[in-house]
Amino acid sequence: MKLRNLIVLFAVVLLAGFLACGEDQPQVEPEDVDTDELVEVAEPAEPVVTDMPVEVPMTDEEKMAYVMENCICPDCPSWIPEAAEKGEGGYCATGASECIVLEAGCVCPTCPVTAEMGLEWGYYCTRGSAEEMMNDEE
Repeated sequence: MKLRNLIVLFAVVLLAGFLACGEDQPQVEPEDVDTDELVEVAEPAEPVVTDMPVEVPMTDEEKMAYVMENCICPDCPSWIPEAAEKGEGGYCATGASECIVLEAGCVCPTCPVTAEMGLEWGYYCTRGSAEEMMNDEE
């Protein structure tokens, strides 16, 4: 019962504080504003610098380099030695494999490329690139 009384008291005090805000200030209607009293606000002399990095979109070449550097296709159950011999990989960007035909499992959902590029499909090695799959959905 004491906790409930404390909560009610806190709510009343909070409400009183909100109601009291601005009571000392007269309400000014827009037509009552004297434009001679307006103060011009100066622009800052220098631009504001933040620590937040500005995202610059990757070029197609940078995307392909990222895909090939972070590709985990060789760890996939569907991967076959012939794909390695042909230097294949990065199917989400390059398209379907010339030699992989059996879908024996897919590691695409765990690939860092999937997260970085916002991909939502899998089995790129047999079904085509992310761009092809996106176009097929449209």
